[in-house]
Amino acid sequence: MKLLRDKKQLTRFLILYQSAVYRPTRLADIAGELNMTEQGVHNYISDMESQGLIEVSSRGYNPTHEGMELVREVLSDLTIFLEEASKKIDLIADCTAIALDDISKGDQVGLFMDNGFLHASHESSRSTGTALTDAKKREPVKVGALKGIIDMQVGTVYILVIDGSTRANDIVQGCKKLNYDLLAVISELEYGMATSSGLVPDIIFSPMESTINAVERGLNVLLLLTEDKLEVATERIRQQNRNREGDYRIQQKIIKLSG
Repeated sequence: MKLLRDKKQLTRFLILYQSAVYRPTRLADIAGELNMTEQGVHNYISDMESQGLIEVSSRGYNPTHEGMELVREVLSDLTIFLEEASKKIDLIADCTAIALDDISKGDQVGLFMDNGFLHASHESSRSTGTALTDAKKREPVKVGALKGIIDMQVGTVYILVIDGSTRANDIVQGCKKLNYDLLAVISELEYGMATSSGLVPDIIFSPMESTINAVERGLNVLLLLTEDKLEVATERIRQQNRNREGDYRIQQKIIKLSG
């Protein structure tokens, strides 16, 4: 994450945070909390004051409106990062997976994602755990004592844009060209056009959130929508990608159909 590598931005955030919460009146108060020299804090505050991020007066140090906006922005970025990091490295005490073998309580199992679901088997994996329950093949099994990282392969969102003149056959042919696992429709209009084309949508309710959830589990989703909804959909994906890098970014491909 870029923010964690940006020492200057993090230090600004910490100074603004300290000023907003504790209302310090002396440089020494801030320097002591941040384990910095008073000169170092002074240099930062002088720069931040010139940029309109903090006000210095006889009453102490107070963030400006712009300074508080920076605090909120950094907190938002950190929150998203921590949520994503927890998903990627599976920071949970236990989980439930689908057994691919007959598993007995106490067995050491490997964990991996397949077709959007977490599976457990006796095969080796970068992520392991101990079975907390017995389970037959294809039954749910609870797994604890988790170790390692569950490999998460992010899927692709194919956005198929249609309009009022798009024919049923165009939609069918457009879908056939794409390698997708689930079909999502964003409203009743797209649902009607899909079903009239002989297609059965898999995702109907909360389409954007459900689509992102599925893609984060490694599935490819075909999202059917009209032109007027395209900007909203792409912006939601962009927001989800804000603090992601490399293979963890959600990929999207836009295909436009017209009659």
